[in-house]
Amino acid sequence: MLALLTITAVQSQEDTTRAKDLEGVVVTGQYKPQSVKNSVYQVRTISKEKIQKQGATKLQDVLNNELNIRFSQDAATGGSNVTMMGLSGQNVKILLDGLPLLGRQGANNEININQIDINSIERIEIVEGPMSVVYGADALAGVINIITKKTSPSKIALYARLQEETVGKEYGIQEGIHTQSVGATFRHKKWEAGGGFSYNYFGGWKDTAVGREIVWHWKDQLTANGFVGYNSGRFNIRYRIDGLDEIITNPGNFTSYQADAGDSVAFDQEYLSQRIMHQLQAGYSVNNDLSFSAQAAYSDYSRQVYSTVVSQNTGKYSLNPVPETQSLVNFNSFTFRGTAQYKLSPVFSFQPGVDINLESGNGERLKMGSNKVDDYAFFFTSEITPNSKINIRPGIRVIKNSVYDAPPVIPSINTKFALSKNLDLRIAYARGFRSPSLRELYFNFFDANHQIIGNPDLKAETSHSFTGSLSWKKISPSEVAYTTIFSGFYNNVTNLIDYAVSANDPNIFILTNVSKSKTAGVSLTSVVKYKNWNVAVGGSYTGFYNVYVEEDKELPQLQWSAEANTNIGYNFSKIGLDANLFYKFTGKKPGYVFDNTTQEYIQSEMKGYHMADFTMNKKLFKHFSLNAGAKNIFNVKSIKNSVIGNSVHASNGISNIAYGRSYFAGLSFNWNKK
Repeated sequence: MLALLTITAVQSQEDTTRAKDLEGVVVTGQYKPQSVKNSVYQVRTISKEKIQKQGATKLQDVLNNELNIRFSQDAATGGSNVTMMGLSGQNVKILLDGLPLLGRQGANNEININQIDINSIERIEIVEGPMSVVYGADALAGVINIITKKTSPSKIALYARLQEETVGKEYGIQEGIHTQSVGATFRHKKWEAGGGFSYNYFGGWKDTAVGREIVWHWKDQLTANGFVGYNSGRFNIRYRIDGLDEIITNPGNFTSYQADAGDSVAFDQEYLSQRIMHQLQAGYSVNNDLSFSAQAAYSDYSRQVYSTVVSQNTGKYSLNPVPETQSLVNFNSFTFRGTAQYKLSPVFSFQPGVDINLESGNGERLKMGSNKVDDYAFFFTSEITPNSKINIRPGIRVIKNSVYDAPPVIPSINTKFALSKNLDLRIAYARGFRSPSLRELYFNFFDANHQIIGNPDLKAETSHSFTGSLSWKKISPSEVAYTTIFSGFYNNVTNLIDYAVSANDPNIFILTNVSKSKTAGVSLTSVVKYKNWNVAVGGSYTGFYNVYVEEDKELPQLQWSAEANTNIGYNFSKIGLDANLFYKFTGKKPGYVFDNTTQEYIQSEMKGYHMADFTMNKKLFKHFSLNAGAKNIFNVKSIKNSVIGNSVHASNGISNIAYGRSYFAGLSFNWNKK
């Protein structure tokens, strides 16, 4: 298995290759930047050009079009939980330039990817399958590495973006989506610097809600970043800072009557998130065979729930007097990773490394007010290439944690076989692990409807995973480029962390370990590029584990759900216009629920749905471009989660998906000085 090399440590090498074909070069988990074809991993990339074509204002809009990636949305808190390879968000490692993001929140302990500035992204690299040897905890299902923009070859570069978008039929100064972004980069000899900021206002979505209530809540989001770096060729160092300030407002209706004052009041909530992330990355190359790299990051993340009471008569706001309605939790993390890369011979190279992750938290809802988890690890990986057709990369990771008992050794082995010039086979096995997060161990949450209790006795999740893929790529004499990939996976997870209902109170949920869980799946994707056409189609079939099978062996172990996606693009080169259609089908997801009255397991189903976007991008003059289009063409708003059968206790639930068909138009500016 290959090991991590920081992005900045290989910046000089990357600059020489990305100019020709950025989308074809990957860095996640690599010794050095290499093509997708040569990587031992099956890596998916999403380029900044594709992001721009989609007219996306948040990262979820981009990833939602990918196979084997699903989202569940919390319209109230703004949270967005990702599922990959059938495993939920806490098992997906989210990286920013190779460094882990801090700020897990929500009932599913997810990183809210919509808090990442989409305008600062150069590309996204997705690696499915356990990456625990290289990236440690939370990488059970895979890694999503968000790679930010670097300086251009130009001496000075300026960019700006303005986009306006309806939210369903709603649009105005206080309605719709309003996005502004500006940035600049500077390069002089061996030095580089840059920065930018983005503002995203979401006016919420009222739809059929009455009074002051809305279905999707208001959001004010400001992000900013800056960096400075030095690269002499042999030595490089780079510092970057990223900041987030976000407010989500949840207004209530005037429903509470105050008899003594003859007044009605409404209870409003605000969710305030702030994050500062510092990165320092450096690398030194002794010669062509020996190099060193190091990276460190410090993150500070706070999440506050602020509740107020507003009077209908006076319009005045006051603090909600109930103490449980207010909360402030702070999380801090320090990450350090140091590695050495040594090429012993043309056949054998290796990389030892150390990985330190220190996380602490404090706040009213954390047990004992303050808690911490320290994780220390040593990993060793090697690369064996007996000939040009075989690449073998084994690896191990040894862990010492202050809270949980990790397996003594986490192993992995990845192999790549070039069966022919155009056909590659990849087979991998990895043992994965995920340590319980601070939230799962110590965080207590409660509101009027339910209560979630952390569990300091949780065990770490472990898994045995197998992945494989067969990829075929060819360019015909007529310059038609074909790419077809068939892949599959199987995960067997032990001690999966999940929620259990308290025996004493059905409104209390306690985090606990599930003895075992499994996921499996297959997918097939094909891409054809010919002249001005770019057509991609794909489909997948994923099995989700049924937890009730432990109690009733007659139930199926896996419940299967299908997906399909299509991207059709055509470039009208004579007029400088791109037209793109993005489509994804998310199939129904079956499940089971337990009927307390009949004492039987009843089949349930979350309905499937179709999503489609149509966008156009037009080059205007030399430095400007215009994009416009329609999103959510099928006008999907919500789906049913219904119990199937003749039970008198059957019920219907609603899951929010989107806010209806919307339209957008945007203007971008790019200027470079050589």
